[in-house]
Amino acid sequence: MSLLQSVRILAADHQIDLRRRRVLLALSGGVDSVVLAEVLHQLGVRFGIAHCNFQLRGAESDGDEALAQQIAAKYGVPHYSTRFDTAAYMAERKVSVQVAARELRYRWLHEMREAHGFHYLATAHHLNDNIETVLYNFIKGTGIKGLRGMLPKNGRLIRPLLEVSRAEILAFQKEHGLVYREDASNASTKYTRNKIRHSLVPLIEEINPGLEQGFADRLRIFSDLEDLYEARFRKVAKQLFLQRGSDIYIPILKLRQLKDRRSILFNYLKSFGFNAAQVDDMLGALDSDGGKQFLSEQARVVKDRRFLIVTELAKGNRGAIYIEHANDLVKLDGFSLQCAAVEAAAVVIGKEKTHAFLDLDKVKFPLLLRPWRQGDYFYPFGMKLKKKKVSKYFKDQKLAIHQKESVWILESDQRIVWIVGERIDERFRVSDKTQNVLVIRQSREA
Repeated sequence: MSLLQSVRILAADHQIDLRRRRVLLALSGGVDSVVLAEVLHQLGVRFGIAHCNFQLRGAESDGDEALAQQIAAKYGVPHYSTRFDTAAYMAERKVSVQVAARELRYRWLHEMREAHGFHYLATAHHLNDNIETVLYNFIKGTGIKGLRGMLPKNGRLIRPLLEVSRAEILAFQKEHGLVYREDASNASTKYTRNKIRHSLVPLIEEINPGLEQGFADRLRIFSDLEDLYEARFRKVAKQLFLQRGSDIYIPILKLRQLKDRRSILFNYLKSFGFNAAQVDDMLGALDSDGGKQFLSEQARVVKDRRFLIVTELAKGNRGAIYIEHANDLVKLDGFSLQCAAVEAAAVVIGKEKTHAFLDLDKVKFPLLLRPWRQGDYFYPFGMKLKKKKVSKYFKDQKLAIHQKESVWILESDQRIVWIVGERIDERFRVSDKTQNVLVIRQSREA
């Protein structure tokens, strides 16, 4: 099968309309993108060329840019180019050169595609790139999505050469006498991907000479398996990951019933920065008491009695905090809460808003201290079990916006017991039958 036939088949299989749609080709000047330009030309595709100069290789980078202009002129197609201060971007964002180049490149390319009316953005990734990607993902740790590698079509991004080998590309270049430029950094084993390309892949090919074709077949299988898994995940996610305000509640009972709970939980939590080892720890803690926490750079997962609760990390200690015992001291930005268990006969109940007097036997630990959120409601003390939304209470108390933003809620078993510094809930008040009192005192920090 010729290279052009492979591209036609891939386009048909993945519903890529190359006949009627305009394509913006990301052309680096290397052999892969130069070959793709010739392929698009021979297929009669209306295309343009976009080139990024990362200014990392001096005159070599300028030579790549000049070649991109020459190729655009050769085919009589539109040409767009830009120059990035990649080194400054790396320093500002504290990222590697590969990450910086990828972020800068794709952001600009998609902007150009939209600005100039191109339907697709095309890159020249090929089969060997995909093999290296899968091996890289496997080594670093991945789910099924990483095992299926790159896709020929991902939204408006297309990869027409993805089922074509590097050897086929080089043969096509030689046959048509195409001029290209070689990036010297591709030969370096400084980068992980290059180590895979120059060291690992040759070793695998020595063991299995049919690596390329075997990988191509398995990538199609993994892609089909991913579709099946994603359908399963979407079905389970509707019942398992429950949105409550800005938090996600995961019912532990439902989670236990899933045979594939580890995979489902990891697939969901990885977007919050959690790794597989942390997910294993969470599952291992399902039988533990509430209050255990797991942290990533982006979020916190809290083990409640009936739920795993996912909350985003907030600035200024605005996430959920647990009070484990009746005599705990909790410090937050700006104030602290001191708890004490006292016999009812020894308590003199005052009217200060900074003190909460609660029937200790009606309270279940751990208590949850969190910021208030829309939809919260309670039964204000003195209103004879009349339900009221917290937002309505704020309105009645004429609290300003900045005051509402600093309000904390104290919960017991998902029931509000105290709007801290405001009013307790009627259900937890001290009565003549109360034997033990939980006294919580709020102190402002200087």
